[in-house]
Amino acid sequence: MVFVVDIKELELRYFCNGYDVPYEIKNGGTLYIKPILVKDYPLYESSKGILEINKNEINDINIIKMSYLEFLFNLIDVDVIYNNGLIEICKLIFGYEKIAIGVHNNKKCLLICDEENTVKYIITSKEFDDIIKIILNQNNANYDNRYVNPEVRELMEEYYKVRYNNIRTPSLEEKKAYVLSKTGMNLNQINDMPYRLFDLIYNSCINSEIYFAQKMVQCSYKYEVKEDVKHPLFEPKKDPYAEIFEDAGILKEKGITGADGLNNLNLMPSNN
Repeated sequence: MVFVVDIKELELRYFCNGYDVPYEIKNGGTLYIKPILVKDYPLYESSKGILEINKNEINDINIIKMSYLEFLFNLIDVDVIYNNGLIEICKLIFGYEKIAIGVHNNKKCLLICDEENTVKYIITSKEFDDIIKIILNQNNANYDNRYVNPEVRELMEEYYKVRYNNIRTPSLEEKKAYVLSKTGMNLNQINDMPYRLFDLIYNSCINSEIYFAQKMVQCSYKYEVKEDVKHPLFEPKKDPYAEIFEDAGILKEKGITGADGLNNLNLMPSNN
């Protein structure tokens, strides 16, 4: 059973195999956190934003002092969309549709209930923080756990808008069709696959096509390719922020402020 969240261990034991992750809730026992399936990914994608709000960047000391769960409860009081999002997440991840806000040991907590409204799990703020880490990493093999300076994050977003403004992101349906054409799997097999694995397969197919195209260019006498083309599987993984640090000139040329001071900004490692 999982008592301390160790993302690397969870990757080895559960994520890479598409298994449910067992998490021990002090009041309720083992809660199983299910991987998102391809067919459910649009619902997950539309709701997961409630788990990713940068609460501590809000200029309000009272909000900063709150636990994330308390912060989320306050949002639910303001707008029902947050309540709907939390219910959707609990339904997909835990298999329970009924949730409630409760108080345990004088602190607000999340109650997971069965169809008879019987409380099955009492989730504390600390447990909820752990569960968020598991969910986000479980469903994205490339999830970045680091804290990123807001200025760096903003510059990266602006940089990619400029750098890749002519590139269209295919829809999930288009990605499914592409993987179908490359693998011979049927639609039901893809829909019932963990999205994390599907995304890895999709990117692997894309990268292989690009690799073979580059190899053909390398073999042609018409073009000079100075460096050997390596298969993406054997290339070192690139830091998603590395490009803006190496190519800050593009930001400057486009008139994006902050390019000169980019290298003074930093990324902080996560405790995950």
